[in-house]
Amino acid sequence: RVPMTGPLVVASNHASYLDPMLLGAALPRPLAFLARKTLFDNLFFGWFIRSHFAFPLDREGDIREALRSFSEQLAAGRAVVMFPEGTRTSTGKLADIKGGVAMIAAKNAAPVLPVYCWGSYLSWPRNRRWPRPQRLKALVGEPILPRPIQTSAARKAEQARIASATSEALLALEVQAWEGEAP
Repeated sequence: RVPMTGPLVVASNHASYLDPMLLGAALPRPLAFLARKTLFDNLFFGWFIRSHFAFPLDREGDIREALRSFSEQLAAGRAVVMFPEGTRTSTGKLADIKGGVAMIAAKNAAPVLPVYCWGSYLSWPRNRRWPRPQRLKALVGEPILPRPIQTSAARKAEQARIASATSEALLALEVQAWEGEAP
């Protein structure tokens, strides 16, 4: 289900610090990540995540630089990861989906690949200092293909369609991921 070439927006739930590593291990192509700017403050960790194709987002400041970085990565035919919830969940369940994925995908005519990371919250939730052993899995949905856009009204409609389809796909993957699993 993973398109191996061309621009791709990977839209994943965000339950743990483990999610980027799980996505990197589960998906068969290199991924670029958006990470909050403060993660780059630590010299070693900042170097480490930059070397794994992460670029910073200042959540309190101007996001135009991050949007440019996304567009550059997609124009080069790369896959970029976005966590449409905006931050890690505090419950382990999918939180409200924001519109950034749809905006980036529509603007860059890039397919969206919904992916649900399971087990990472059980291993390393927000309130734990260190992870504990836990089986992890990534469920990959069908790509959501962009439609051609001719006008700004069509862009808004396409963004709404992509946002709705992404939300529905992630919710369906969440139900599938938790089937038969202890909460």
